[in-house]
Amino acid sequence: MSAIPLNPSSDSSRTRVSANQFKIQSQFEDAIRETLLQVQGFHELIITDLPLGWEKFLWEFEENLPHIRKSYNPKIRTLRLKIMPSEIHDCVYEWLSLSMVEAGISQFIIPPEHLQIRLKYGTDVNFISGLYCGLRKQPDTLFRTPSQPLPRVAIDVGWSESYNDLLDDMNRLLIGGNRDIKIVIIIKWTKHTNQTVSGILELYRLDSQGMPRRRQSETIFPMPTGDPLQPLNIQRRDLYSVPAGRNPNEAFPFNIRLLRLY
Repeated sequence: MSAIPLNPSSDSSRTRVSANQFKIQSQFEDAIRETLLQVQGFHELIITDLPLGWEKFLWEFEENLPHIRKSYNPKIRTLRLKIMPSEIHDCVYEWLSLSMVEAGISQFIIPPEHLQIRLKYGTDVNFISGLYCGLRKQPDTLFRTPSQPLPRVAIDVGWSESYNDLLDDMNRLLIGGNRDIKIVIIIKWTKHTNQTVSGILELYRLDSQGMPRRRQSETIFPMPTGDPLQPLNIQRRDLYSVPAGRNPNEAFPFNIRLLRLY
């Protein structure tokens, strides 16, 4: 089976196709493998009309395939593959890793607390019950605690052309997470005709009615005048079960200024 033709336009790194073109599952799997092996750089492949179960082979590690991050929504039978994520996706993990190191050095968190905060990237989030049962997603970065299957905070990164999909995922994560997922952060990058890139960060939480609401929006680039700190609205209680003697509402030392270094 030949590879799926990808959008060759320099203005877009997305291709959308329907699985209806494949008669049997093995034909689909072969086409996906061929496509992945031919990709030379970051590309987002969206497959619609996907029969139930056809996506499962992608969650099995295959050493010869490029790195991909996957999102699967059984309700709308759609699979999204973020193929060969670039530095613009992975810089978030590096930023938050350094932020955690600095929080430890400054004694904002002490070793027992540090063990309760796990920073991961490309890790599966699976909904096994509830409104979005069957949803599977690999956020670019997430925070979770050892005792919880769902993350406390999830972060997704994408170009402006993927923004609506990122918003859809944010809604499903927060609503499907039933308040176990405290925060979803979206970082949106936009390419401009003068060969520059702008970026914004948006932070979402559930409101008192259980509906996702944007609680913070910050410009990353172009850099605001004076290179301000731009701290994030994330508290201790958002990341872990805060022990007695600690202020659960104290803001964690995450800021946009440090992200700009990456």
